[in-house]
Amino acid sequence: MNLCVDVGNTTIGFGVFEENKLLIKFNIQTNRFKTETEFSIGIAELFKQNHLPIGNIDKIIYSSVVPQVNHELKQALTSVFNCHILTIGSGMKTGIMMKIDNPNELGNDLVADLVAGKTLYSYPLLIVDLGTASKILLIDKDGYFSSALIMPGLSVCAKALTDSAVLLPSVGLDQTPKFLAKNTVEAMNNGLLYGHAEMINGLVKRFEKELGYECKVVLSGGNAKYVKNLLPAEYLYDEHLVLKGLNILLEKNWSISL
Repeated sequence: MNLCVDVGNTTIGFGVFEENKLLIKFNIQTNRFKTETEFSIGIAELFKQNHLPIGNIDKIIYSSVVPQVNHELKQALTSVFNCHILTIGSGMKTGIMMKIDNPNELGNDLVADLVAGKTLYSYPLLIVDLGTASKILLIDKDGYFSSALIMPGLSVCAKALTDSAVLLPSVGLDQTPKFLAKNTVEAMNNGLLYGHAEMINGLVKRFEKELGYECKVVLSGGNAKYVKNLLPAEYLYDEHLVLKGLNILLEKNWSISL
């Protein structure tokens, strides 16, 4: 079995695959101050709770956008599973052709998004990844990753609104039954969710106008679930795009990494 580890700013995602099938996925909060021992105990407990034998994991791929946790977490993974860890980095076979200024500054999670998007959905494609940051990635009609946009994510916007306006309460990003809000919490929820959805839809249309052709659109990321029903029905939804991309990369690169 393959274990794909995606370290994000808010959560660390673990996906267990058997060949190309995602068997189970679970998250823990990203904590920059956890020790190797704490990570080890937590990971072992998650596998126990999900009835997954630790010994069944024979390949691991690791992706991170949080350098502060890498040493302790990778040591914990080595300790728990006692197998080689493939870390996303330069020189890895991705199958992604790029027309951007600085390919080396592309985040590991975005590389995984692009690999899964191109492999599973073809192109031209717009990948809308809604996490701590909201990203839109373009794979153009010739198969090149050629542009991207990065914006504050839904949770970041919600926190900034509450932190900056003393009298506004915290909100839970819940869809309300109606668009016309009648109280402060509804007004904030609707403003955040419908506002983000309209931003995404408007930017997709702007991409297509600039390109001169339509693109398939796939939504992913932890915050996509909050807005997917507010967007056009033809937008695809793939909750686990990054993990699927990591698994594809693992299969492409495992033999040459040993």
